[in-house]
Amino acid sequence: MWNYGRTIVNAFFKKRTECPPVRAELETRREADCSRSHIGVFEVGVSAEQYGDYEQSTRTAAQEAEGARLIAVAKAHGLYIPRDDWALFGDRKRLPSGESIVYLEEHGEYVVKVRNPFAKSTIKQMHAQDAIYEHLIHNILFPNTRYDFKGISDDVDGVRIILTQAYVPDQYGVPAQKEIDRYLTQGLGLVPENRYFYGNDYLAVTDVSADGDNVLTNGEQFYFIDPIIKLKRPAVEVLAHYYALLK
Repeated sequence: MWNYGRTIVNAFFKKRTECPPVRAELETRREADCSRSHIGVFEVGVSAEQYGDYEQSTRTAAQEAEGARLIAVAKAHGLYIPRDDWALFGDRKRLPSGESIVYLEEHGEYVVKVRNPFAKSTIKQMHAQDAIYEHLIHNILFPNTRYDFKGISDDVDGVRIILTQAYVPDQYGVPAQKEIDRYLTQGLGLVPENRYFYGNDYLAVTDVSADGDNVLTNGEQFYFIDPIIKLKRPAVEVLAHYYALLK
């Protein structure tokens, strides 16, 4: 029954989105400054020299060290959220996403994501020190599904980053793949790199197929819920590049 309903919704929105897509708008500088200020304490004392080479910075040891650092800083600045408090976030979704446990707050206005920043590190090729910046890059590219940083937690296998995101209604449809392609290429200026990635010299985006429900539309805007963003340079360099483009 749900699949039938989704088919009807998708058919309706497909008719409305088969036209030139809306112009992609990046986050504003004011919004970017606000988002980065929330994680400022985690940047203190961190040197770019800690990145090292790819092999050093993506190994489990580096991830464990960075996770421990984030937890220690969070505890020192009142940003640590114990695991026992997760139940206060709302109703837990039955199935977690690939990297997050997701809770829907009681009024249905936003979701809380308890994210394992290294869960998809193989795909993202993420350097350990980039973990705290990942949501900031999402916010710049996809401001209508922006994340707000709430704190740091941990589980048996390591650090967790707690984020909130406005809830995108289930009634929204999935746009046609060609519309997603046009938005990413014409709107964001990314280039198809292969069947799954769209990128430039700084990053690549994937997990944006019309076969899933990670991209939705209300007929006027596209909502990229939780795409995978692979960084090709250190996060601070990617942020500096995009920050220069913001207004």
